[in-house]
Amino acid sequence: MPLSAWCPPRTRLAAVAVVLSAPLFTACAPASGDPIPAAAAAVNTSTSHNDADVRFSQEMIPHHQQTIQMAELVATRTSNEYVLAVSEHLIDDERTEIRQMTKWLQSWKAQVPQENAKSTHSMPGMLSQQQMATMARQSGAEFDRTWLTLLSTHLGHGIVMVENVQAKGEHQPTLDLAGKLLTGQRRQIAEIATHLD
Repeated sequence: MPLSAWCPPRTRLAAVAVVLSAPLFTACAPASGDPIPAAAAAVNTSTSHNDADVRFSQEMIPHHQQTIQMAELVATRTSNEYVLAVSEHLIDDERTEIRQMTKWLQSWKAQVPQENAKSTHSMPGMLSQQQMATMARQSGAEFDRTWLTLLSTHLGHGIVMVENVQAKGEHQPTLDLAGKLLTGQRRQIAEIATHLD
């Protein structure tokens, strides 16, 4: 029997409204087994994190701190324009990245590494205190070669750390930083090689 044959006018309007609105409510949530909409997935990915993300920031902060220590040796030990330019670039970029990773760790209630902690010298990828002391005693062309050689090695270990979090992490801002570091450090290593020939 048609709807108009048995519904009073007001009831008829209400019934039509319910029928028309049903698909709209159904579309708001995926059916069981259906994929989560892309927008919702992006939100979840950007805010979630796991142990690999935490470990990356906790290890990369000391790694960056040591890079800055290396870069701060440059100004008083060489007049090499390339070495001076690289050191200035590293100091600016890595300080910014340390601040960002510190904020992530604080928001996750995770421990933030102390600056210049002696324990970090034994961490994989870190230069030894002896290597740092050797650079500090050098100057001129001798310093340039040692500094570039050790920086290349140091950045290479950073790439290993980046690849680890790319394989296991889930915090999207951390993965974005990792991608940026991977591209930049590979380029820097290749560039350094041309100055060591």
